[in-house]
Amino acid sequence: MPKRKSAYLLRTETFLLYLFPPILIISNYLSFQFFVRVNENRQGYLTAMVFYWLIWCIIPFLLFVSKGNRKLLLRIKRINWWQALLLIVPVLLALFFGPFKSRIGETSPLIISLSFLYAVINAFSEELLWRGLYYDHHQGNFFYAAIVPAFWFGIWHYAPLSVQPASAGNFYFIISAMGLGICWAAVTWFTRSVFWSIVSHILVDFSGLGALYFFK
Repeated sequence: MPKRKSAYLLRTETFLLYLFPPILIISNYLSFQFFVRVNENRQGYLTAMVFYWLIWCIIPFLLFVSKGNRKLLLRIKRINWWQALLLIVPVLLALFFGPFKSRIGETSPLIISLSFLYAVINAFSEELLWRGLYYDHHQGNFFYAAIVPAFWFGIWHYAPLSVQPASAGNFYFIISAMGLGICWAAVTWFTRSVFWSIVSHILVDFSGLGALYFFK
């Protein structure tokens, strides 16, 4: 029985590393194309994001991470100066080199509130999947726990970018997402928690003031 269990775990980890991400990316690419065609563009985009959050982020996390480990991954852990740097630098780069400065003048309190809500939902969902799940299954291997999922995390963004291209260019956006993924994964790896990566991710996403796309 123990041998069968180990073999099962090996197959699960292989699936999560090499098969699950391409399936996720292709499925979400098709969902964005479909929902944007059958609905108004903005409504379709949001519907596709909800599909991604629920089906591809939350459900896999619940399926592949035990209840006990879920609680451990959400603990608030102390961080040192370089870990704080890995969390703060992405936020500063997003604020000063992203669309925040050009968009903040168009916002209202409602847009700010909705952008924050969107950022919280997206960051929480993505960190559970791309950092939490992969750390849980590869705690002994930084490359598999951080680098591989960061690569796939960057590539997945092609799905939404296929219907709403980035102003700075899709290639730049994808490479930036990979870099962010590595920063957040490194903090997750050393703290054994996704709490701080969620916080940093929320601030980065909020800097985009995403609700402007849906309600401007």
